[in-house]
Amino acid sequence: MPDIVYVYFDDTPSAASSVKDNLELTNRLIIDVKREEPWKDIISYLVDNQTDYNGIILDWRLDSEPDSDADFSTEALAQQCRRLVSQNLNTKKFTKDFPMILCSSQPDFASLHEKDTTSTDLFDVICTKNELEDKGSFLIALVEAYTKLNLEDRNACDILGLTSSKAALISQELIRKLDSIKNQNPHEIISFLQKEVLDKKGALINEDILSARLGVNKNSEGWSNLLEKISDAKYIGLLSCIDRWWGTLIDEWWEVNFEADNLKYLAASERILFLEAKYTELVGKLNKLELCEGSMNEEFWTVCYGSGAALSELDGFAIDQHLHYSWQEREYVCLNTAKNEDNIDKWKALISYENDRLEQYFEEE
Repeated sequence: MPDIVYVYFDDTPSAASSVKDNLELTNRLIIDVKREEPWKDIISYLVDNQTDYNGIILDWRLDSEPDSDADFSTEALAQQCRRLVSQNLNTKKFTKDFPMILCSSQPDFASLHEKDTTSTDLFDVICTKNELEDKGSFLIALVEAYTKLNLEDRNACDILGLTSSKAALISQELIRKLDSIKNQNPHEIISFLQKEVLDKKGALINEDILSARLGVNKNSEGWSNLLEKISDAKYIGLLSCIDRWWGTLIDEWWEVNFEADNLKYLAASERILFLEAKYTELVGKLNKLELCEGSMNEEFWTVCYGSGAALSELDGFAIDQHLHYSWQEREYVCLNTAKNEDNIDKWKALISYENDRLEQYFEEE
């Protein structure tokens, strides 16, 4: 397979060397580090040499060094690149869309940009340089996603990696939404896929939530074997380097294979009994998830958004979120996280009606 090249602009190439060295440990990935240049020169370079690279990495402050030639902000450069892609201007234009990554040495960089919708709409990844060093596989997946969207006609099933029969079991609002944006620029499709599908619990679930729904500790000896049993529910669409499973396909698998109540209403110990009865090779190799402090119900269905502990929605406290689509599910925190406000920077606040319920626990102490 061909190499994947990201051109990386940084005003201090020495500071970029660690990022380059670590990313290039990923097979096929090449990072071409360049000094910053004046606006006119850098745009000309990117347009004239666009067949030589697959994506762009930009340091947030290209003008931080005294001898910097940068006469622009990084966001302005990214905005101009996106504009040249979408408008296909006659003079300086791009013939393809491509990933753009924004990084910085500043430790709290990502959180500072969390509410900056201009930046989050322009870039596919916003992170620190240390975080970027571990994202080699994702950078490759981004290029592969852009390449597919640049070259092919697409529909929702192509984007999500679904057969028509599986698509019939998935949220139809999600299918319709993706079909409605399938002709937009690749960046817009990928941005939607990341923010509203892959990063939101609901249609897709991550491994921690999958573990909770099966009632099985993912450190169990038989966990990898169990994952093979449900491989048909694995997400294989664009950016599938992010491990996700289709929640409704897990439910369908359970209904087909087990003469049992709805998976959601079974205790973890009951789920394991059913699994071991069907798959005898897993007997004694599945460890049950344990209740976190303050919880009473083993009907695990989610995880605490603050601590990651398996949690029944009956024991959880719903956090205040704005959910944009019907396929998205609300997040919860456990009692201890809510009482102690652990990791509150992540979950912000409880939904208003939960505060009265939480107060009852303080009164009981």
